[in-house]
Amino acid sequence: MRRRTESGDCCEAPSAVSSSIDNPHKVYEKAETFWSRCSQDEDGMLGGLAMLHGPDVQGSTNFLNALKKNGIMTKTLAALDCGAGIGRVTKNVLMPLFDSVDLVDLIEELVATSAAYIGTDDGIGEKFVEGLQTFEPPERKYDVIWIQWVSGQLTDQDLTSFLQRCIKGLAPDGTIVIKESVSQGGKTVYHESDGCWTRPEASLLQIAKDAGLQLAHKAVQTGFPKGLFSVKMIAFKPVHPVEEDDD
Repeated sequence: MRRRTESGDCCEAPSAVSSSIDNPHKVYEKAETFWSRCSQDEDGMLGGLAMLHGPDVQGSTNFLNALKKNGIMTKTLAALDCGAGIGRVTKNVLMPLFDSVDLVDLIEELVATSAAYIGTDDGIGEKFVEGLQTFEPPERKYDVIWIQWVSGQLTDQDLTSFLQRCIKGLAPDGTIVIKESVSQGGKTVYHESDGCWTRPEASLLQIAKDAGLQLAHKAVQTGFPKGLFSVKMIAFKPVHPVEEDDD
């Protein structure tokens, strides 16, 4: 699952609603149908806005380099790309920095396409086909868990639970990064077309806090055309750090 980035056709009939709902299954089914019909290329992964790819990759790379420079990201052995799709972020952002990258996505066809898009198996670890609402990352494995344009596909409760499972998936001194579009005015916006929510930044921060995370660093994506939602990159550390192995 990936979040649509545009405030255009994703928001033809937006409504300010809570992202806590009683029965999310129909919403998740809608998202699965939407993404399974998207083209299996960069344009499809970016909701028809392929021109965002370059500045997006540069912004994400700059953010990770800032985490390294500031001593927030101390190891680069393994990363997890959540909502990886064809591996756009895996190939262009994570593989240049990490020894090994795992991918997880709900859509099997997109995960299958990732081999051709990435073009090599070197540096690729496991590929998981599962929705994030149920996915459990391998424990104590990842130096960075990267969650881009997919947190909005989950309800508040499921996102909180997923982040709690991500904490268990972190290696000692690991970091969780959420890169996401954020709404203005303190209201969560629901997008009927692909069954997702755009939350205000304060809501994302509160959900992360509820999951047991604390803010480590954040930045604003630059270089996007006007008329889009603002995109924030936020790094979190567990309130209770993952301890090193005794050996």
